[in-house]
Amino acid sequence: MSMQKLEKIICPCGMEFEAELWNAINVSEDSGLKELVIAGEVNVVCCPGCSAMFYAEHFLLYQDNVNEILTFVYPREFEKEAGHWHKKMELDFQRAMSALESDKRLQYKPLLLFGLDSLVELIRTDEDENDEVAILKYVYKEIGVHLLHLHPSVTRSFQLVKVLPYVPSAGAPLRETVLSGLEKLLKYNANLVRYKENMELIKSDKKWTLDGSAIKKMK
Repeated sequence: MSMQKLEKIICPCGMEFEAELWNAINVSEDSGLKELVIAGEVNVVCCPGCSAMFYAEHFLLYQDNVNEILTFVYPREFEKEAGHWHKKMELDFQRAMSALESDKRLQYKPLLLFGLDSLVELIRTDEDENDEVAILKYVYKEIGVHLLHLHPSVTRSFQLVKVLPYVPSAGAPLRETVLSGLEKLLKYNANLVRYKENMELIKSDKKWTLDGSAIKKMK
């Protein structure tokens, strides 16, 4: 769930005051908060003394269940001790999951980020990808391909788009069926940057394939 908490803040002018800061945002429950993050309006405060507006560095837990994103966002200055915060993130995540019933536990690992700008970049990259996926879903029947849905949390680390086109062919390896699908898609629209990058990536790896755990079962 999304939560705000009253925190003590020190303005660059030296004045100390309190303001409500977001410490948890779940865009699966409130999609409008995603736009707030992208616009850089999260945890922006106004000093009652000098009237300066600034971003108050503060820990933020960001969750997007649809795109399988759970990020622990720490202040930028914490990056110099990244190892420590990575261990803390893993421990906190394990504790949180163990407190839940097995069917409610997340099946993907959290991401560690430093600075809100890193989170904004992650979200924008994901949104750009979703735009290209939307085009594929709109035309896939017309161009004669099938859709291979993948877990976003898995494909993100391999720089793959979460939905790939493929052309079924008995006995053909997955690599060939996906390349055939990508060729059809890019023939229809050559401006799909992420899919073009994926085709180049797969072409460059003669042994490319996907583990079964990466494939998402659709209801």
